[in-house]
Amino acid sequence: MMPMRCQSCFRRGLTLIEVVTMVLVLAIAVPPTLEIMMSNSASRANVINTARASMLASNVLEGILADVTSSDESLGFDALENANAYLTTPTTGFYSRMSLATQSYESLGLSYSVTISVLVGADGLVSETESENVFRTITVRVSYPSADGAAYTLPVALMVSSL
Repeated sequence: MMPMRCQSCFRRGLTLIEVVTMVLVLAIAVPPTLEIMMSNSASRANVINTARASMLASNVLEGILADVTSSDESLGFDALENANAYLTTPTTGFYSRMSLATQSYESLGLSYSVTISVLVGADGLVSETESENVFRTITVRVSYPSADGAAYTLPVALMVSSL
């Protein structure tokens, strides 16, 4: 005699209630999950852009520091006295010489500017005693976009001297 099999053992599809339940679960779970993923993506993009801005500022400051310590007669600490000429002279100015190194950052929407202070004392302020004013403050300001379209500026400064 053959054993009897139940009809439910052969059922392979889903019932309408199971399908509706799955659709409801997905409709409730997917939108918040996507929102979290997009928020995390924007946060990661901001962190990456901040790191890029920091690397650009570091590269620019290293270039200026190399110029300050250079033995080339057109460079050195004294070249900073005329900041405009040091930075913007065609082909030999700092901006021209750095253009190849900064080009990849600029293609990503980053830009930078350099300001060079007058001679200052060790505290960063102009001293009444002129012999104490032996430093210059070099400030690099890097502007970069955020993931939401806002613009950020990262200022980085260092003091240099001929000593």
